[in-house]
This record gives sequence, C-alpha cells and structure tokens, in this order.
Amino acid sequence: MDPDSQQGLRGESVPELLGHYAAILQELRRRGVVRTRNAPLGDYAECLAARVYDGELAPKSVSYNLRAADGRRVQVKARTIHPDTRGAFFSPFRSFDFDVAVLIAVDSSTYNVLWAREVPVADIEAASRYSAHINGNRVSITAGARLGTDVTTRFSAVLSA
Repeated sequence: MDPDSQQGLRGESVPELLGHYAAILQELRRRGVVRTRNAPLGDYAECLAARVYDGELAPKSVSYNLRAADGRRVQVKARTIHPDTRGAFFSPFRSFDFDVAVLIAVDSSTYNVLWAREVPVADIEAASRYSAHINGNRVSITAGARLGTDVTTRFSAVLSA
C-alpha cells in the first residue's frame, strides 16, 4: 500500500478499518484466493502452492493442504516476516502425514514471497522440536530458511497470475 493510501486510513475508525478488512477478505474469497474468513496468510500460501504444484486443495479434514499433480501430499506453512522479526516459528506441525512441506516467508508489508523452501517430511521431523505447550512440533524461521530445496522463483512466478 502506498503512503498516500495509508494516510487516508488514519482518519477512519476501528470499525471502519475492520469493515474494509472484511470486504477485502470477502473479495479474496470470491476470487478463490482464500477459503476461510480467517487471517488470509495461510489460505493465500495454500493458493500459491496449489498454483506452483498444479495441485488440488485438500479437504479440511485431512492432515495436508493439497495434493500436487505428481500425487505428493503437500503441507504448507507460511509466516509473515518483518525486518525486526527474531525467534519466530512457523505454525506447529501436529502430524507428519504428508510427503513434503513447503515453508514460505512472506514480507509483512507487501505479502511478496521472500523465500520458499520445499522440504521432505523426514527433514521437517529432524529439524522440528516438540512443544507440549502447543502440542505440536515447531520449526523456526531461521532453520526453515536452510532446509530442503529453494523454490522461491516458482512461487514468485505465480504471484502475478
């Protein structure tokens, strides 16, 4: 968003801002970019991954997010990154019933893909640490950036699609 647009938002009330947010989510849902009314990052990342892998989004009742055209079960994890982001984690893995994970770091201001990594499930298991507090395994952003294969250019290519 350009600075002039941000200035216009400063005069709006919180309910007005949230109304814009709801309208934007509704339009993103109409366009098939998001599937829920939750914060859009997860749905957006899944949409991008479905395009990259020519895949089909999985039903919400399964433990992975999409099935790629080659049959692999893909788990997608995304996190917004700001220049001062330190010690952050991807959302937890609560099962390892998938073939490959895609870890995506997204710029918190622009939602452009900063980097994306395709990681075999065994490498995710090895790099993750169990947390009883969240009942899941966590992978840090810094660890995730070093895992697997860099697929950033494939994700960047579908951003304008």
